[in-house]
Amino acid sequence: MTSQQYYISRKPAEEFLTTFAKALKEPESHPLLFHVYGIGGIGKSTLLDTLEETHSHQAHIVKFDFTGKTLSNETPLKVMNKLYEQIPQPGILKQDLFKSDPFIRLCEQYQGTLEELTTTPIEGKKTVEKDQRDLVKDLGSAAVYGLGAFFLAPVEPVSAISLGVSAIAETTKGTVSGVGAIKDNLLLKHPATKQNKKLQELMLEPIPELTKAFVEGLIQNQNARLVRLPNSPKKPIILVLDHYEKAASDLNSWLVEYLLKQSGLQSQPIRIVVAGRYSLRKQASRERDLIFERQLEKFDNKQTEEYLKKISITDTKQIRQIYQATDGFPFHLDLIRQQKEEGRDINCSRDNKELVDRLLEGLTSNQKQVMHLAAYCRWFDEALIQKLVTANGIDKDEKINWFEWLIERELVVEENQFRLHDVVRDILRRSHFKANQEKFRDNHGLIAKYFEKLADGEVHPGNPEPEKYENSQWRQYTAESLYHALFERTKAQRLLLTHLFAGVYLKKMDVVVVAYVAVAAEGEFENNELLPPDTRKFLEDIKLALKFGRLLSRDPNNYEIKNDSSLKSQIEASVKTCLSQVDFLEGLGKYAGILYKTLRSRSSQQVDLLQQAKAKAEQIATDSYPEFSSNLFFNVGYRLGILEQNEEALNSFDKALAIKDDFAEAWDNRGVSLLNLERNEEALNSFDKALAIKDDFAEAWNHRSGALLKLERSEEALASCDKVLAIKDDFAEAWNKRGIALEKLEQNEEALVSYDQALAIKNDFADVWGNRGDTLNTLHRYEEAIISFDKGLKIQPDKPNILNSKGLTLSLLCRYDEALANLEKALKIQPKKPVLWANKGIILARAGCYQEALDNCEKALVLEMQDEGGYYGKACCYVLQGDVDLALKNLQQAININPRRCRREAKTNPDFDSIRNDSRFQALLQG
Repeated sequence: MTSQQYYISRKPAEEFLTTFAKALKEPESHPLLFHVYGIGGIGKSTLLDTLEETHSHQAHIVKFDFTGKTLSNETPLKVMNKLYEQIPQPGILKQDLFKSDPFIRLCEQYQGTLEELTTTPIEGKKTVEKDQRDLVKDLGSAAVYGLGAFFLAPVEPVSAISLGVSAIAETTKGTVSGVGAIKDNLLLKHPATKQNKKLQELMLEPIPELTKAFVEGLIQNQNARLVRLPNSPKKPIILVLDHYEKAASDLNSWLVEYLLKQSGLQSQPIRIVVAGRYSLRKQASRERDLIFERQLEKFDNKQTEEYLKKISITDTKQIRQIYQATDGFPFHLDLIRQQKEEGRDINCSRDNKELVDRLLEGLTSNQKQVMHLAAYCRWFDEALIQKLVTANGIDKDEKINWFEWLIERELVVEENQFRLHDVVRDILRRSHFKANQEKFRDNHGLIAKYFEKLADGEVHPGNPEPEKYENSQWRQYTAESLYHALFERTKAQRLLLTHLFAGVYLKKMDVVVVAYVAVAAEGEFENNELLPPDTRKFLEDIKLALKFGRLLSRDPNNYEIKNDSSLKSQIEASVKTCLSQVDFLEGLGKYAGILYKTLRSRSSQQVDLLQQAKAKAEQIATDSYPEFSSNLFFNVGYRLGILEQNEEALNSFDKALAIKDDFAEAWDNRGVSLLNLERNEEALNSFDKALAIKDDFAEAWNHRSGALLKLERSEEALASCDKVLAIKDDFAEAWNKRGIALEKLEQNEEALVSYDQALAIKNDFADVWGNRGDTLNTLHRYEEAIISFDKGLKIQPDKPNILNSKGLTLSLLCRYDEALANLEKALKIQPKKPVLWANKGIILARAGCYQEALDNCEKALVLEMQDEGGYYGKACCYVLQGDVDLALKNLQQAININPRRCRREAKTNPDFDSIRNDSRFQALLQG
């Protein structure tokens, strides 16, 4: 088609242009973003051309067109860079006033730091090791899309808009979540970032700061160009985003949540113009006042007449016939213009076939068919065209290279690959669909298989999944194959889910994102008749799961969405639809799907699901990818550990370590399972193995201190806590364990200081309030202890150990009824815990109910003869009765089972005050 365009006035377009012009002159009182939308071929590009022509002399117009872009690669940072580089820089005389461009400076700092993090080792290492490379990779993939820290944080409120980013949801290793791992193990240890908190924040969340600098740079650029004359206006800057329907959701998040909200931008003569197919205001309801939006629709009769007169068609009857034929569709009218200018007869038939005929006028039957076949493709090469031509039986006698013929057509666009003009493709494809739906689906199936074969050529289908997803060419071909498969048959639904689950697991979402955005750009799923009906409904049902795919790997209890209470439930409903198909999948997609289903299932179902995942891991594991294979079992073990299935978890960790014995996180989690099984020496050995691999592993040092505390090796436990805090001084759990160790070492005042440090970091840490109360109790500061226990119980009302401690302390204040009430609550929660029965007995003895007290201590011993609590409780009961011999006898038995604990507690327990100076008692305490 020729390039001549005729602008026809329409009310929405005139309102758009008029309001835009006013906004340049009076920006503070007008919207910041101007959006025009409508179906393809409706005249959006013509309107943009008119706007640009009108303002090109008095404004800087910079443009980013999403047509033909590789969808998964268009990030906010790339868009900002592309726009910014089009703005003319200040002249030499002005450059000295603005020597430091804020956007360029910050981009260079960010990219330079990322390069340093990639190429130079962290402190204490001689080379850049794999762990560091992985952390940098996660940091880059999360941050570059603009909303990284949400996906690097495990349990924090987030804004709804930040959910669609292609970034990590949580780490797959160990108990350290993504943001903590990257900050602690990379940014705080790397010489480029460790002393610079502001730079750390930039690396974790670059897009908010870069967007701010982008806007500052635009404003500075305007100021640098000002002629210092009274009332001299700033030269406006117009940012144009065209074919915006093809932008990924990440770009929309950046535009609405970051760019539009920049402080002071609205008052500047800087305006954003967006053209696309769908309304923005529906997606940005909270920013409606900042957006001026108009929808372009078909020309009415009068507008059609005006257009036709511009191309010298004035006959009233002919105008009426043309309007009936075109229905006022601008693209169709443009074909009429083309026919007129080329001197051809104008055909006014009104059905779609005539529109197709006009597009293909002058072509032979075979040539028309080749054009139709090209319309199936989002892009094509010579081999694909040849395959389609052969499969569709086009005359082989014609010695024509159809690809060479095709790329010479003016309807073909060359942008990275060859493709038909969007509107032309849409018209021809829909025409073929109406003519023969079965053939339509067969051709899409043929193309799907073509790209599948290209993908198989890149990576053999039998090779491990990581090898496939790490290959960018494989991902591109597979995305194309998936796109076409969605228009073929229903089996594509499971194929899509397989790539969704596997892509989320491997943090390679390209395959699904590209296919999803490509289909979505063609129209609302529910109205896209080209899709099979069940696929149409399926895509509509799962679109939120696709858009917010990274949430699949998140426990729904561990994320919240600000400002939109209904969105989370909608997302989870969409996720549920996806997970309902897990049983029908294969390979890594099934394994990952089972893991994500586990996060959303009842506890009674989770163990069985994890056993299924473990069985699938046995099939997927491969010697060629030991880290990947080891992680398959680690993930199962980690979830089993959370469910307190410690024996099963231990088995999974052992399988992980059999594949990769230098897996520090697996050794650490193995130790935690052993610790829970009271196999404390073995647990300690596991923690030591983890630390031999990774000596700066704060979590392993912390867990090691827990094992040492259980083994009553308090000095060593204290040393381990200090190791943790030397690595990470805001580790609340380590401060808590340090307090416990100090209390066991009878350094109670120092213990209180450690507990207070833990609470300064995490004020809602119930265990610390409980432990702090125990220490205050030891110091006989009972009223303060009660206050501390109450603070812990306010956080966790059903915490048995705090209820137990509070009850004992209340009994020392002679508040026996309250004391017993707390023990009864604790026993209701843990009726088989011996120490609770023993402590109830102690409280009853303090209240003078000696026989009932002894009965409760006997219950403790029935539950566990080798638990020291029952004997210690009986010793307290007897000493309070005045039976010193039986008191000492039972205390001796308790000490025989757990000497350190019993001696430590007896030293400060006021129940023994009456025999404190008894030589036999003193001998027992000294051992």
